[in-house]
Amino acid sequence: MGATRRDLNRQRTVREIEDAFLAAYRKGGVDGVSISGICQQCDISRSTFYQYFEDKFAVLQGVENRLLACLWEICGELPDVADHHDRASDNALRTIAHIRENMEWYQALLGGRGDPMFVHRWKRDIERSLRRKLAGRSAAEEDAVFQGVMFASALIGLYTYVVLERPGISDRQLCRYMDGLLAQMLG
Repeated sequence: MGATRRDLNRQRTVREIEDAFLAAYRKGGVDGVSISGICQQCDISRSTFYQYFEDKFAVLQGVENRLLACLWEICGELPDVADHHDRASDNALRTIAHIRENMEWYQALLGGRGDPMFVHRWKRDIERSLRRKLAGRSAAEEDAVFQGVMFASALIGLYTYVVLERPGISDRQLCRYMDGLLAQMLG
């Protein structure tokens, strides 16, 4: 059964609010976002805004949760590069596609006015995924923790560089760098 007209209107309104939030966030960070500005840009009342979100932080949290959930769906279980290189490359390409589809959000969240908690949560997810992989190889817990931290930091550093400095890098080239990082950690 398809979405109802009401559902579609709701989705459109949420998307418009998120887009207005993003425009203000890119200019001034979360402090530069005002509910009245969002309402004015979307041509909605404050009461309409509050039907969908508790406050401006809820808009940010909702987007971040959606982005991180998608990343976890793609990479929650890292494949073993040595045994499944094609699957690792597929995960890397799907991650790249997701980031490209949401490039404006990643630029805002990883940029100078971005949300350090988003990076922290993303890093924690990457660490958790790699630790699972290493635990399956009977790695010492301390080694798994340090390797997870190094991999997550390097990977998010690479994404940040690409998103902010080199958005035109080819998917295949970026995939090679990502696979190389994973291979170093699991090798």
